[in-house]
Amino acid sequence: MEGPCQAEEPPGALPGPPLELELEAAGGGDPQATIRALQAELATVRAVAAVSEATKQEAVAAVQRRCQDEVASLQAILTESISSYELRLAALRQEQRGGGIQPSAPPLDSLEQQMEKAQEDASRLRGIVLPMEEEIAQLKAKLGRAEALIRDLRGGQSSLGGSSESLLSEPGRLGPEEEEEEEGEGGVLAFARGGDSLSIGGSPRPRRPSPDPSQGPGPGEQDDTASLVSTATLVPESIYLPPPGFQLVPAAEWGQLQLEVRRQQEQLEAAMQEKLGLEEALRRSSEDCSKQVQVLLHQVQRSEQLLQNLQVTVSQTQHRTQEQLAELALAHKRLSHEVQRLSEENEGLRDTRPHLAPGDGHPELSSSQELLRRAEEHQAERLRIEIVGLREQLEQEVAARGQLQAQLDSRCDDSRKRGPGTGLLYPRPFRQLQ
Repeated sequence: MEGPCQAEEPPGALPGPPLELELEAAGGGDPQATIRALQAELATVRAVAAVSEATKQEAVAAVQRRCQDEVASLQAILTESISSYELRLAALRQEQRGGGIQPSAPPLDSLEQQMEKAQEDASRLRGIVLPMEEEIAQLKAKLGRAEALIRDLRGGQSSLGGSSESLLSEPGRLGPEEEEEEEGEGGVLAFARGGDSLSIGGSPRPRRPSPDPSQGPGPGEQDDTASLVSTATLVPESIYLPPPGFQLVPAAEWGQLQLEVRRQQEQLEAAMQEKLGLEEALRRSSEDCSKQVQVLLHQVQRSEQLLQNLQVTVSQTQHRTQEQLAELALAHKRLSHEVQRLSEENEGLRDTRPHLAPGDGHPELSSSQELLRRAEEHQAERLRIEIVGLREQLEQEVAARGQLQAQLDSRCDDSRKRGPGTGLLYPRPFRQLQ
């Protein structure tokens, strides 16, 4: 077959319509009608192929843009969530341990790495929250012990108040001698037991012989009784015995303990609020990520369906083009046989009239034969040009389809590589077109 450089008509070639009229006059109208039909079908095939190629490219570009936009938005959301978590964790660590956290890593490129980063942040958050919960439990235990100590101290104060009232009421019921004995011995024992700095006036006084009941108390005895009564009134106020297992705490230290308890309670409440806020933010981020993943999965499925439809359309177009090429080849073969037959008839006619000169006799016959020969040459040349054009178009379509298949294969490979990290269901690879 001749190349495309031989497809141009010579400058002196006759136009199409006169040649068709001459062929119809010569009895060759059927091949021209066939050629016109083939040309119309070829134009239709070209238009369909161009439309399908444009539609395919536009659909693939739109799907790629949407996927890129969704991935970019998801990356931005994950980056913001990670940065906010890290800032909160830094503030919490500065409050609890007086230190800071490492600076946040730069934004990751792939969805799998971002999900792994989010999981690491969540595990790190759990590692911080669990010690905080343990500290909270310890603080609660300390707070419970402090409250129990307060209750015991209040109970001890009430019991001491009752004992002081009983001691105040006892001297009125005792006699002078019994008051002296009880207050002397009981006061010494109480002061020795409590370790108080007060004393009853040195060592206990020696016991005097009991006076005559008929005689009244002397002045010295009345003074001793008054001093003992006043000492008995001072004893309950100065003695405080803590319950077993507890110890006395000074007022300053008790105030510091109360302040420490209040500060620990405030820290506990702040830590609980921070924990609840972080858990809520993590839950919202997880829900947003799951929604974005579902949207991306739906778009991937739609893209797969669209590409399958485009693949079917391209296959059908290729099949129709091959059928038309076969029909054109068959028509070319028929035309070749017809030209050969006409040439043989022409040779036979020339053999039957050898006595006529080339320029004598029937000039119409020679001119018609020349026109017929030239028309056949033009027709054969046109058929060659059309066949070459169809083959080039078919090669271009095959090359474009191969590029599209390579792009689809690369995207499927990327999706499979990202699949285990994200837990997505990716479509099966397309069948290689033959």
